[in-house]
Amino acid sequence: MIPWQITWDDQGVPWVHIELRSAPLWLVTSYLVKLGGKVVEPEHRVQGPDWEAFMRPDEPVRLGSLRIGRGWLDIRGRDEAALTRLMEPLGLMLMRGGG
Repeated sequence: MIPWQITWDDQGVPWVHIELRSAPLWLVTSYLVKLGGKVVEPEHRVQGPDWEAFMRPDEPVRLGSLRIGRGWLDIRGRDEAALTRLMEPLGLMLMRGGG
């Protein structure tokens, strides 16, 4: 499972922030849909029943001649339990080789 943890913003809203490596945003979108979300903006925003996910691409990571795709996933939850329910299966889905 990928590492993740819940943090809270200034208003007490729980968030999970994840660096994505080797997981294209279209694939992350499909995982979030499988977990109950609806696409609001393809490869950028998915709305779930008690969470909302925001994705953005970033420059690839370079390891010598190897380039590994990179992006960011930020998920806001209604509460800590909602994020935990989402992240347990999503953490397994996001495990990727090479990242």
